[in-house]
Amino acid sequence: MAIVVGIDGTGSAFLPGSGRDREYDIAFANSFVTRIARNGGPNKAYFRGPVALGGGLPEAIEGGLRFIRARRAARVMEPIVLTGYSRGAAGVVSMAARLQRERIDVRALLLFDCVDRHLAIDAEEIPNNVGYVYHVIRDPRSGSRESFGNDGMRYRAPTVFPTAYSFMCTHGGMGGCPWTPGPGQRLTDLINEGGMDGGTNITFAQDASVSMQVWQHCVPFMRTHGFI
Repeated sequence: MAIVVGIDGTGSAFLPGSGRDREYDIAFANSFVTRIARNGGPNKAYFRGPVALGGGLPEAIEGGLRFIRARRAARVMEPIVLTGYSRGAAGVVSMAARLQRERIDVRALLLFDCVDRHLAIDAEEIPNNVGYVYHVIRDPRSGSRESFGNDGMRYRAPTVFPTAYSFMCTHGGMGGCPWTPGPGQRLTDLINEGGMDGGTNITFAQDASVSMQVWQHCVPFMRTHGFI
């Protein structure tokens, strides 16, 4: 089985702590990165994404690198595959670049709506030690997180990156965490993400349905390269 490392998306808390851990476990219990990398045997490692202000992402990257080096030291020579969601996706792009400097190849990179919102992380270009890239992104017409730009969109040969596939759901739905209605809300209501971004063009029902489509769309790539 491939060596799999995943970094998940951003939690809602501003600072690390026990509350963040408890809330994060609930919010990301069924995220795509959780399904791929968590509790999957000795060759899989899952790392939580950063808190809202970005803390924790460099530590997750370092943790992933240590895990890969340890597996190689144990003479596990299976291919390396990386996956991440949101800022966690930017984290695995950065991890791949670090591995390139160590002359270690990455078989495949699976990115769920990669966004680079961290001053210490550069995820604009996929390093060309990566063999194959699959990047799924939210459609701009969704109106979701319009202040978030996508990274991980540029690459150089010999990396194979056919295109970025877009879906009409929210940024949350892209990571396997679709929005659910709150008190007094209906499945047919449009989602309001709050903060500076506010309203979207996506209903709760659509977000859940299209999020499932995102997963199914990625399954062939995941099976081909050993993510699952």
